Amino acid sequence: VMAASLLAASTALADPAAVCKGKTLNLLLETVPDSTALFEVAPEFEKLSGAKLNMEAVNYSLMHEKLVPSLTASSGSYDVLAVDSYWAGEFVTANWIQPLDERIAADKIDTSVYYPALMDINGKVKGTTYMLPFWQYAMGLLYRKDIVEDPAFQAAYKEKFGRDWRLPETLQEYAELAKWAGQQTGKAGAAMSGQRADPVVMEATNYVFSLGADFYNRETWEPALNSPEGIEAVKIYADLLANAAQPGALGANFDDVANALKQDKAVFSISYLFLMPTLQDPKESKVVDKMAFARMPGQDSLLGAWGWAIPTNAANPDCSWEFIKWVESKDVAMKRAMAGGQATQAWIYDDADYIKRWPQMAAVGDALAHAKGLPVMSRATQLVEVFAEVMGEVLANGTDPATAVA
Repeated sequence: VMAASLLAASTALADPAAVCKGKTLNLLLETVPDSTALFEVAPEFEKLSGAKLNMEAVNYSLMHEKLVPSLTASSGSYDVLAVDSYWAGEFVTANWIQPLDERIAADKIDTSVYYPALMDINGKVKGTTYMLPFWQYAMGLLYRKDIVEDPAFQAAYKEKFGRDWRLPETLQEYAELAKWAGQQTGKAGAAMSGQRADPVVMEATNYVFSLGADFYNRETWEPALNSPEGIEAVKIYADLLANAAQPGALGANFDDVANALKQDKAVFSISYLFLMPTLQDPKESKVVDKMAFARMPGQDSLLGAWGWAIPTNAANPDCSWEFIKWVESKDVAMKRAMAGGQATQAWIYDDADYIKRWPQMAAVGDALAHAKGLPVMSRATQLVEVFAEVMGEVLANGTDPATAVA
């Protein structure tokens, strides 16, 4: 019955104003460039639909605790959800978000425009579509191209390492390079975010995946972090935090990493590609046109994303869907990307004007080809919390990495 009613309602909604006029849609967003880009285009939807968008942007650490009480209530506070990739399993298991396949079919929405890797973590769960990817947080190597391309730096590098300059190809090579580059330049070799829980987990997971380790065997679901590679990843992270990072890195989040880079205080960082727009902002950055991005050294990096979803207890789900269709339409998706958003639709990265505006985005395809998300499961939030405890034991208390991981 629900499927039939969704299909009938969605088929009838050619005009957003027919179901949205006079309504208010409440959204909770993270304070990131993609939210800023959305704020810029939001008045277009209000004019088109006659609805009011009430968009609240908060620090990431507050989002989950604000969302859960709304999602468990009979009538929720939010009409459209931005769902982090590692919440997807939890939200679906708890029946907090609506399946979208009937609406997608009725309105002939082409989900093939999205990178398959993003649909895997922020689109489908067990074969059912619950989200459309909103923005992605590909991670990799941010670096000062003006420093590493300097002939004096490259000559010193060759003398130190016995080879011509190249970007690091393994995690171990990156670690040695970052420590040496810090000594060579007088800056932090690596801007790092050791704050618990999410900052250190998001960053350190790149080290785990780089060495081919994982939290689980994803076929058998046996715990797998307690492997030589998993332990080595934690060791390397701890070594870099102690010997290459900026002051205060143990309590730093990604905003602090961005500030260290913007203020010309670091050479490298394993961090988010979405930081590039703020690094390119001449009003607050000293490194405009000096930063570059490359895929994570080693095997894989962490891929995360956010997806649009309709909460099960939404007051006006038809209007919520009209917003999602609008915000992911070709024209609006490109406007958000040009404003600094991290596009999820693959065709945008083939657009010459977009690459001219954001040349570093040419590396996204390579990064996404060597990336994977956290395991999609209902307890992913607890996984993050437990790995944060492991990292905290090692970084703050000096516990042996093998002991902490075990």
